[in-house]
Amino acid sequence: MIQHHQLDTANAIVYSRPKTSLEQADFVELGRTVDPYIEETGDLAGLITDAPRFPGWEGLGAMTAHCSPARGRYPARHGRSG
Repeated sequence: MIQHHQLDTANAIVYSRPKTSLEQADFVELGRTVDPYIEETGDLAGLITDAPRFPGWEGLGAMTAHCSPARGRYPARHGRSG
């Protein structure tokens, strides 16, 4: 479970802090924040996760959601400068 996430629009970065094992629902919740921003701006610079230790995934669905959160939803962008 992600305890907290915040979108820094000035730098286009999402900060997250997992509390327990990551679940597929955590990535759905992050998508509710990130998707509208990407649709509006066309880009997200990155995701920073603050985790003193990695609590793992709550099943294969959560791992799959983590590995490909935006695949198929947004066009690939290469060579971002900034």
